[in-house]
Amino acid sequence: MERSQDGTCNEMTPSALPGGDQDVFGALPDELKACLAGASRVVLVANNPAISAADIDALSLGAGDVVVSFNTCIKAGLLNPLCTHVFVHGFNAPDAYFFGLPYGPDAMKLIEHPQARCFTVLVGCTAAMSPLPQVTLLRERIPLPPLWNYPVDRPGGKRYVGPSTGFNALVLLDWLRRRAGYHYQLFTLGFSNEAGKLWGGHAWDYEREWLLGSDVTSIKLQPQSWWQRLFKRIK
Repeated sequence: MERSQDGTCNEMTPSALPGGDQDVFGALPDELKACLAGASRVVLVANNPAISAADIDALSLGAGDVVVSFNTCIKAGLLNPLCTHVFVHGFNAPDAYFFGLPYGPDAMKLIEHPQARCFTVLVGCTAAMSPLPQVTLLRERIPLPPLWNYPVDRPGGKRYVGPSTGFNALVLLDWLRRRAGYHYQLFTLGFSNEAGKLWGGHAWDYEREWLLGSDVTSIKLQPQSWWQRLFKRIK
């Protein structure tokens, strides 16, 4: 396998990278596939502190929607428990744990709701793990072209850690529409940078370029009031 100067792979060879031999579609539980097949919308909600209750309310989320949250799921307390919820957690390889686990109280309220339809997806694992029932385990690197071809080296020579948790989920859900013929519309909320500087371990420019060229609708956050902007400057 050859890599170009920007660190991307020229072609996919399953044996070239760890995780390249995994069955991505087969890793998903049938119950989650059924929810995705029947969904009208799939909305990915970022861990962006700038997302407000008004942004969530404007979506009018309901039982026909799938909502995807990530890692610490900081906006779980604003979400409708009647939706199907998918919690995606990225792997911290140096310390061998998944970000956001165990679940916080807001996520647990969704999971324990009497009508809950909740699923856990673990991504980026670099070591052998035993799968758990109803938990999707996807190893690094997921063999889908935008993830397989993710940049390796930063301009200064230091290596990227790999795709962000949100980008892993976004590419997977976009691919599923073609692989399985699902008809849901795909949306992102808060995949932007109102809250400040992004961590430098991911190739954000690469991820944003892919998002701009994709069939994914990016929902703009509602303008903050003057007192919210003032409070942010004071902090």
